[in-house]
Amino acid sequence: MQIYRRTLSSKATTTHDGYKSIGSFHSDNIEDLIRIPNDQYTPLELPFNTSKEYNSLSPKSSSSKHSSTIPFSNTHLYNKQYTNLDRTFAFLNHGAFGLALDVGLQRASSWRQFLEEQPLRYFDRYLLNHLAHSTRSLVDFISDEEYNSTLREGTALLQNVTSGMNAVIGGHARTKKNGFVFYYDIGYGSTKKIAQTYHGENAISILFEKEYLPQLQTINNSSSSFNRDENDWNERTAEIYIHALDETVHAIIKDRGRAAVHGSLLILDHITSNTAIHTPINAIAKHAKEEYGMLVCVDGAHSLLSLSLDMSAILSSFSSTTKNEGYADVYLTNCHKWLSSPRGVAAMFCTNKEIRDTLLSQPAVVSHGVNDGYLSRFVWDGCRDYSATLSLPIICDYWKSANVDMVRAMMQRNLKEGVRILVSQWHGVIDESNNLDDFTLVPLEMHAPMMALVRLPDDISGVSSKERKTSTDAKRLQDYFYDNHIEVPIKCINGILYARVSCHVYNEVREFERLAEVALKYKQ
Repeated sequence: MQIYRRTLSSKATTTHDGYKSIGSFHSDNIEDLIRIPNDQYTPLELPFNTSKEYNSLSPKSSSSKHSSTIPFSNTHLYNKQYTNLDRTFAFLNHGAFGLALDVGLQRASSWRQFLEEQPLRYFDRYLLNHLAHSTRSLVDFISDEEYNSTLREGTALLQNVTSGMNAVIGGHARTKKNGFVFYYDIGYGSTKKIAQTYHGENAISILFEKEYLPQLQTINNSSSSFNRDENDWNERTAEIYIHALDETVHAIIKDRGRAAVHGSLLILDHITSNTAIHTPINAIAKHAKEEYGMLVCVDGAHSLLSLSLDMSAILSSFSSTTKNEGYADVYLTNCHKWLSSPRGVAAMFCTNKEIRDTLLSQPAVVSHGVNDGYLSRFVWDGCRDYSATLSLPIICDYWKSANVDMVRAMMQRNLKEGVRILVSQWHGVIDESNNLDDFTLVPLEMHAPMMALVRLPDDISGVSSKERKTSTDAKRLQDYFYDNHIEVPIKCINGILYARVSCHVYNEVREFERLAEVALKYKQ
């Protein structure tokens, strides 16, 4: 019989007598585990044999093979980590619900097996310690050593961004009576409903799609003048967003006075789901905070892995010493999308202790840890499957071994090549004199680095039609693609139809070629 040793960190210290963690769990205090400096922290041993999991995490490649001259380079190196994908489909919709890495699924399965062998041992003596370790692993993945101590204390694990958004907006409604919450109409649909549920008529939509989105389309983001890494501060795009915000807020100020909007909550989507736009969150948040005294929450559901997240430059009150303090108060992100974890894990970052103790004092589901610290109040919401969260350490290890910067560059390069294929087939031959931006919703460099909207052929998109297309037309076309084993969402934006294509490391050139070919056969 195999004997399992309880795996606690020997460096954990606590002043608690009796039970150390939340409720009556026989675990170390997870707030103490989070605070241990990295150089004093002993990584937890796994309570099961991992020999059946993949031993080699790193795709075997050299940097020279990632030349920008090779279209769709090295997708084969990553496909072995997505073996569950039904390859009879051209799957160009990773942005919807993600696709999990095999190593993550295997680790989650091992945890489920361990749970069922002795449920009380798993929940009572192992789970919380390893959830704290998962938190540390995620923070170390996205944060520099200089800042990860501060970020660890401001990180809470959740089931999904929606759960976090309920805590944020619900907390604002609770602490700011009769306060306003603002959101752009191109933002995520459920966020609008959450705001309306908690704030009623004080949930204010910033009308952006019809008037301001077309203005983004006119910006010329040539490669010589545009740096994607600086897009969070892009002044040209930010001016358009800020103009829309000002117009909405000034209407309220005119009616109720400036004090009425002070302390309002602004929701920003770092990457919009419906339109795949990389929003200049820092520039907008700075304006909202300095001009109106707003709190800012960023929905970064699509950002983890796809963007290089410098939380020390994004979050407000990051520390008393850093000079590059950001302006967002809360940042939410999903792990199941571009990080490719199993579904059921997300993170909420807030390094402002005052906001953690007020706005975020209650999770969407209140349970044992509500009064025991930031991580404690969010990490446990009842008996459910935590295996996705427990798989985070091996998923972070995989992407680090694959060279995250190289992965991002590959996704961005392959997306551009995929867009070029579609534009070439649908709108004519593309050469040096043609611009892909003429056929994407916004300039390609303004789109997310792994997701973009490409206008369908003119006779399908509605460009050459007197009548604008509708969501019904979009659904009909998306069903047509599905029937032809192509999974791609069709978006209707201002009466024009676009294909929102996603490009992760496993996508191949043939998938874009297939989409291009099948679209040309569509009969309306």
